[in-house]
Amino acid sequence: MRKIKYQLFAIISIALLILAGCNGKGDASSTGENDGNDDGKPNIAVVLKGSDQEYFKLAEQGAKQAFEDFDVNGTFLAASTQTNTTEIINILEDLLIEEPDALVAMPSTEEQTPVLKRYHEKGIPVLLIDTDLDWGDKTTYIGTNNYTAGQEAGKFLASTLSDGDEIAILEGVSGAAVSEQRVKGVEDVMEEEGIKIVASLAADFDRVKAVTTMENILTANPNIKGIFTANDEMAMGAYEVVKSRNLDIPIIGIDGTSDALESISNAGLTATVAQSPYQMGYQGVENALKVVNGETIEKEIDIKIEVLTEENAGDSLVEINAILSK
Repeated sequence: MRKIKYQLFAIISIALLILAGCNGKGDASSTGENDGNDDGKPNIAVVLKGSDQEYFKLAEQGAKQAFEDFDVNGTFLAASTQTNTTEIINILEDLLIEEPDALVAMPSTEEQTPVLKRYHEKGIPVLLIDTDLDWGDKTTYIGTNNYTAGQEAGKFLASTLSDGDEIAILEGVSGAAVSEQRVKGVEDVMEEEGIKIVASLAADFDRVKAVTTMENILTANPNIKGIFTANDEMAMGAYEVVKSRNLDIPIIGIDGTSDALESISNAGLTATVAQSPYQMGYQGVENALKVVNGETIEKEIDIKIEVLTEENAGDSLVEINAILSK
């Protein structure tokens, strides 16, 4: 009998301990304790449209350096590739549940606008970097004027050509504003200069796709005298084709990545219009913190561009390699 009473007492004691533990966990949750991050620091989230190219890695490094410099709780997320629009939408939807204090987003297309609107509806400021959207409630756009970048690329390419020459264009992802604006800038310059665009096809900002697309373009248009690509990855792909055919065709890209700069320094690609994704990521976090602290920022913050050729590509290459610890 005494043994039965002891067992009953032990069972009741264990049950009480379990209940106490559950109640303790519930109290911690209700006070907002979440993995030790409720330390009074702002929670800034950065989401990029891709992670498979150096350009995105530079933006990532800029954002992470800003997390450290401004002492904020930073969350960094990125889609595997910028062509996977569903993936970035899912990332943004999952992140919304956590309700960060501010979101710095690099979208791929207008398809992300509806989920970004939901952030705004919850009172979360949304700062866009690199890729602008036709959305009036964004807090700001931090990046390059892509139409101007296209114009600068077009002017430089035109300076190597003659009236009546034919060129080809490799576009980025179909429907992406970044690609459309860059291509429009080139188109307008070529029209003014009397240069013919005989082919303009999408290669999804991808080097491998650029090789195939460029092969097809050159086969159908053997008199092409110049090539513009909407980013450096495609420029490198186009150069592979031109080199394999022993052709001497100027190729101009946009971004200023290390591969492109090294190629330019070694008389491969002709030039690139360099952006600064590192600064986009860094200033995205910096300005997000300003907004969280109640400061007013500009509706558009311009990140300067620079045309890099064989004469000045080397200095930029050293800087980028330092950022990426190469």
